[in-house]
Parts: sequence; C-alpha cells; structure tokens
Amino acid sequence: MRASRASSELSDPGAAGWSSVESEVLTLAPVPLDAQPTDYIRAAWADRTYGKVGQVTAAAAHDGESLYVRLEWAGSDAEGGEFPDAAALLVPTDDASPASTMGSADHPVEVAYWRANLSQAKALLSCGPGVVAPAGDGVAAAASGEGGRWAVVLRRPLGDTGRVGVAVWDGSNEERAGIGAVTPEWVSLDVER
Repeated sequence: MRASRASSELSDPGAAGWSSVESEVLTLAPVPLDAQPTDYIRAAWADRTYGKVGQVTAAAAHDGESLYVRLEWAGSDAEGGEFPDAAALLVPTDDASPASTMGSADHPVEVAYWRANLSQAKALLSCGPGVVAPAGDGVAAAASGEGGRWAVVLRRPLGDTGRVGVAVWDGSNEERAGIGAVTPEWVSLDVER
C-alpha cells in the first residue's frame, strides 16, 4: 500500500482529498481461535462464525508527521448496540510481531483503535487477541456510517512505519476483543517522501 504525501486535510473520511489517494482492497480473516486467551472464549466461539468482515478498502496518506489511514467496509451501522462496530490500525513493534494474532507477549503491536460508541480513538499496545493495555495518546479517528457502510480515518504518528495491518469488529455479531477479523499478514507501506 502506498502512503502518498498529503496536500490537503485528510482527517475526515469525507474529505475531498481522499478522492485522489490510491486505495486497495485488503482481505481480512478471523483471528485464529486457538490463539484466543482463554479456554472459555475458545469454547464459546468454537461453533460460531466470527470475523464477518472479509475485506476492507484502505487508503493511506501522510503529512510528514502523521499517518492517516482511511478504511471503508460494510458494517452493521449500529452505534448504540451492546457490541459496537470497531476498527484498528496495527503497526508491529519489531520484525517478529505477528499480524494474525494482533501481536504476542514478546512481540506486541501498536494499535490505533476506534469504536463507534467512543468519543475518541485509543492508543493501545496489543500482546495478542484481547490482551491490550493503554499506550498513551497521539492517535485520533473520525468516522461516518451511512447505508450500512463505515468510513473511518485513523491517525497516528508517522514514525518509521513500514508495515501495517487492520482489524475490524462487527458488533452486530457480538465481536469484540480478540473475536474479530484481521489482515493475516502485514501489508507493506511505501511512504512517499
């Protein structure tokens, strides 16, 4: 995926500048059941389908300081449910950080997390499915949901980001924590300088 240099404000998913940014479709897969953190979760979801969002359209841009990633997918469009829709931008902390499990105890993943019922995005550190801790600030999100589709822009510091991943949770399917869909491999990010 290419992160072009932004010449206009892109923090809003409806910003006109996104029309000139190249996008691509990313395939998502359920977070592996055997990687879930407890026997209870593995048993409770053994016969249930999860990771229902199978693909997301992604576009990336930057302004030299922040990385903006716009995600769009078909969702439940239900902000007020018990389990709201959610999305995350994942960045590995090292070469061994696994994408498919959103990190591990020894190789965590930085997360910019948006959820439909939160007023602000959260910066998290993920050490595997459903094993997260707050990681300060520096992230932001804006979203719009219409006609059963979500468009979300996640922003985080640009840093030396060379690979990214995406996770999406379908709240109408009671997806949350480690029960969701994720890019099974890291996506290379070519940052235009």
